[in-house]
Amino acid sequence: MKSILCTVILVVAASIGFAQTKSEGTPPNSVEQQIINLERERLKAFAQADKAAFERLVADDLTITHGYGEVLTKAQEMAVMRPSTPERPLPALSIEDPKVRVYGDAAVMTGSLVETNRDGRRELVLRFTNTYVKQKEQWRMVAGQLTTLSRERAIAKVDPKIYDAYVGQYRNPRGRILTFIREGDRLMIEAGGQKVEIFPESETQFFFKGDDVLLVFVKDEQGQVVRLINRRPNGDIVQETKIK
Repeated sequence: MKSILCTVILVVAASIGFAQTKSEGTPPNSVEQQIINLERERLKAFAQADKAAFERLVADDLTITHGYGEVLTKAQEMAVMRPSTPERPLPALSIEDPKVRVYGDAAVMTGSLVETNRDGRRELVLRFTNTYVKQKEQWRMVAGQLTTLSRERAIAKVDPKIYDAYVGQYRNPRGRILTFIREGDRLMIEAGGQKVEIFPESETQFFFKGDDVLLVFVKDEQGQVVRLINRRPNGDIVQETKIK
């Protein structure tokens, strides 16, 4: 179902407000601490859309496997880089429980990546495993693996009667059709022969439990729902037009 409903999610996108990584017991000049520092630099470079720094810190054949199964290359990662702005803010990230194991000219870093929203609430926690290799005396990241551990959003209290306006079919630019139906006090989305409940974050914004997609219903001047906006965590938007 996720392959149908999800879009490319770049969970490493973050604002410049990174929390300090706790690495007690790691010698300050050790290879382990160097890798932790490089990880901080990489995340900061991504958050600030500093492509020159990002280019320096990762290998040309970099691949990152995200929690939903999508594998992105270095070029694909750099293509979606953008800085956080007041109009399109990105969440802050912090690294927790970092550990590094060194094997000659290779090193494996593990830990948790925590996404925090503007009111300080932890929204997303991922487990990561990143591999670094020493190339020409420079450590660079060559591979990454992200696994979603938890995603938390608050469910708003709304009148289920508003769901009636959202019932219908919506088509995106590629022709995919999503169907929304109301079952009692629940709003459901149907695609590929499967139904999944979505939950209100407000009267117009809905989300999936354990998922990163946010759906926003848009009305015209007459109050009729005319389209659906699929908001990705990296700020990208997919428009779904209501056709029925």
